[in-house]
Amino acid sequence: MVVLHPLQKPLDRMVDYLSDAQYIYQVIEERLQQTASARQVQGGTGAGQPGRPHASLNRAVVVAAVGALEAFSEDLALVAQPLDPMATPPSAWYQIDGKQGMVQTPSPYNLRKLFWTFFRYDPVPDWEWVVDVAPSELGGTSTWRTGTTQHRTTDASAFLNAMVTVRHGFAHQDKAQKPSAYAGIVTLTPKQKISIHSHHARNSLSVLLQYAILTTAGLGHKLAVPGQFRWSSKMTNAGWEPLLKGTPAADQVKNTWKDSPTF
Repeated sequence: MVVLHPLQKPLDRMVDYLSDAQYIYQVIEERLQQTASARQVQGGTGAGQPGRPHASLNRAVVVAAVGALEAFSEDLALVAQPLDPMATPPSAWYQIDGKQGMVQTPSPYNLRKLFWTFFRYDPVPDWEWVVDVAPSELGGTSTWRTGTTQHRTTDASAFLNAMVTVRHGFAHQDKAQKPSAYAGIVTLTPKQKISIHSHHARNSLSVLLQYAILTTAGLGHKLAVPGQFRWSSKMTNAGWEPLLKGTPAADQVKNTWKDSPTF
């Protein structure tokens, strides 16, 4: 009989944590399809700039995804804490959640501090994201999304940092913390203004799932607790499969999870 892994519940709850970001992205896709159809009716190909409202919608996806990053990370740490007799904070200053929670701003630095403080686990070596990119983000000229790139370990950390900084700058209108361009999550216009495209919004959803799966697996290995993770119909219904396809996280699911999809 397969024993369910004790860290399964945070993964199950990620369906809810990420739902707001996914609903906003669904609106983006619907609007893009409507715009393309309207242009085709007028005799065009359907291609072209999507319109200014999409810039705000794309950023809103990233903002909501970073909120899910905070919620999931706190949940994972809280569920893991009873599994490790040594997982006690060095002082009352170190709190997993609440107003003084360590990942109120879920930067990679704060995430690493959280997991190292409580579990002596550094998640960065386990991080590897695959994201969609346009050639211009890798030094080319085309701005159309045509391929993927991988961010591993410290590069993956830098990706998350750019993503969190986008959230901070947008949510707080903080011009002093404007993020630098980073392939797959943010570009800058010639006037050095933040530009978030629809594939950046989608990448924020995908990376959150990649983060959740790889970090949970790494922490589970560090804690050496028995059990197997499992894929659920809720994950399928939430559209996780296309967001994970072609990533190391998908390989992790295929190779180790019960009832995993084929991707």
